[in-house]
Amino acid sequence: MNDPSTSRTPDVYLATMPATLVAKRCALATCIVLFGGFFALVPFARVPLPRIEAFIPIYDSTFALNNLLTAGGLAVGFRRSRLFAVLVLAGGYLFTSLIALPHMVTFPGLLSSTGLLGAGPQTSAWLDAFRHGAFPVFVIYYALLKRRGTASAQSQADVRARARLAAVGAIAGVTFLTLLATAGQQLLPQIVNDGNYTTTMVAVSVPVLLLSFIALAVLGSRRQHSALDLWMMVVLCAWAFDVTLSTVINTGRFDIGFYSGRLYGMFAASVVPIVLIVEAARLYGQLDEARAISEERNAELARSREELAQAQRLEAIGQLTGGVAHDFNNLLTVVIGNLDLISGARGDWEKIERLAQSAMKAAQRGEHLVRQLLTYARRQINHPQTVNLNQLITNIENLMHRVIGEQIEVVSMLSPVLAPVRIDQAQFETAILNLVINSRDAMAGGGRITIETQNVTVDRQQVAADPEVIPGPYVMVAVSDSGAGMTPAVLARAFDPFFTTKEVGKGSGLGLSQVYGFAKTAGGYVKIYSELGIGTTVKLYLPQSSDWPILLKTSVETASLQSASGRETILVVEDDEDVLAVTAESLRELGYQVVTAVNAAQALEILKGDQPIDLLFSDVIIPGGTNGAQLAVTARHVRPDLKVLLTSGYTAAALSLEHGLPDNLNVVGKPYQRDELAKKLRLAIAE
Repeated sequence: MNDPSTSRTPDVYLATMPATLVAKRCALATCIVLFGGFFALVPFARVPLPRIEAFIPIYDSTFALNNLLTAGGLAVGFRRSRLFAVLVLAGGYLFTSLIALPHMVTFPGLLSSTGLLGAGPQTSAWLDAFRHGAFPVFVIYYALLKRRGTASAQSQADVRARARLAAVGAIAGVTFLTLLATAGQQLLPQIVNDGNYTTTMVAVSVPVLLLSFIALAVLGSRRQHSALDLWMMVVLCAWAFDVTLSTVINTGRFDIGFYSGRLYGMFAASVVPIVLIVEAARLYGQLDEARAISEERNAELARSREELAQAQRLEAIGQLTGGVAHDFNNLLTVVIGNLDLISGARGDWEKIERLAQSAMKAAQRGEHLVRQLLTYARRQINHPQTVNLNQLITNIENLMHRVIGEQIEVVSMLSPVLAPVRIDQAQFETAILNLVINSRDAMAGGGRITIETQNVTVDRQQVAADPEVIPGPYVMVAVSDSGAGMTPAVLARAFDPFFTTKEVGKGSGLGLSQVYGFAKTAGGYVKIYSELGIGTTVKLYLPQSSDWPILLKTSVETASLQSASGRETILVVEDDEDVLAVTAESLRELGYQVVTAVNAAQALEILKGDQPIDLLFSDVIIPGGTNGAQLAVTARHVRPDLKVLLTSGYTAAALSLEHGLPDNLNVVGKPYQRDELAKKLRLAIAE
């Protein structure tokens, strides 16, 4: 049968922790030693010894300090166990500690002939009797409360209030008894006569001794003893031997019984502090073990998290690969099928034109898909310019209306004092169109799309959950709809590539991925806020720029950039033979003379020769240990006036990170069409 008190609190403190077999054996051995010493001293209890003046102050001060420490330790135990019984015992130790001080100052002959505080010859003796009699009463109360399982209130405020009440009670008790033994000493019978005890002392001491035995009996009658119960029984044994030796069987002060009794009392005051120290050492040992176990478990948890993260990365890669493979299989089916039909349509130029346009349309869809993937991965060709977003949004309003249809209203709320930003114009327009299309699809029955721009300042508190976001001034672009909203599960995966809730064939799942990649590439971030039945708001945060925005103007016409003279010679460096062949053919059709090389070494040999070369057109990633940018630097040492145009499927920023190249490269992105290539070549040659 379990003790009621221990069922309410964890077994982490002496008052609730069951006594171990080792502790019981130690307590029994201690009691046997105390009992043996007591019987050895009984025959000599009345033998007089010299008066040692320093004994009383040393004894009382040490006794008071030990009991005060015990009271503090038990008060801490009360806060942990919330047992009112522990607080009662702490009050008993505090009372016993405090009453030792008036006993010391009122002891006759120590500080004055009769003692201080208006004491008489009986004062210190009565205070000693009060001390010996009151402590067992506190222990009895403690044992009865433990038996009933009385627990304290749970709130910290109630714990502090009860602790203060116990301290005030102990101080009040000591004050009252001190006044009774000093100012009211004439009300008390004489128990000391010229340093010797009277028969009245025996009459007073026997009930005090009986209180110790009663407390021992009540405490020992419990069915299950805690560690504190066990050692309190040892304390009561020593306490009873103290009373017996110092006031019952001896003749008075300063005999063997007097001195030895005080030593038993000192031992009684020292038992619980020693146990508390041992217990603290044990708890510290357990704490060290717990910390070691915790560190080991944390390491295991970190390994598990890393394994989980690796599994999630592999799953994401598998999902991405599967999505890319599925979409490209469809596109390649169209391209290969049309090319196969073209090869069999001999002389039917109308059919060949139609099939070629179908193949080109599929190839352009593949190009768009790759660009979306590269934007999500932040590896797309990036042409940042300082622009005003209000102007960009206004420029594509007509396009947005054509995309979403007339059944949906578009409302623009553009800030008139919008700060400029440095972004890629085309990628921003694509991101806005993707958001508008998503909003349209979320409002099957029509609705409203709101586009808002605003200057905002993001502080550290707002981005505390995302360490990658840099606090500072941003331009916020919000696209809101009144659609169905997203579930939490959909919202958590909204930026995942190829994740879509649309029907098969109606969405690639790359729209929001492109928006995410664009925002990251621009140095900003994106947030989604959505509620079912209310709608969705996507907010783009783009860093403000201190530069002046450019005036957007129409690009130079392709025709004006065509090669008119046919005299320029271009050195093409490309390790892929098929790409090299089609590039060379396209350049010849544009009117250029073409020289080819498959690596940097071959290109440098050509440049060191006498053949005229007007422009170097090189892939950035080429074999041989020298990339296109390094080749360009070396080539310009050979021919200082040489023009350079590079090509790659990666962004300039990505090339800078992975290959140490400058991020202001003149790069044309793969794949490129002939008209785009013509523009880039003429601009490069005209520099």
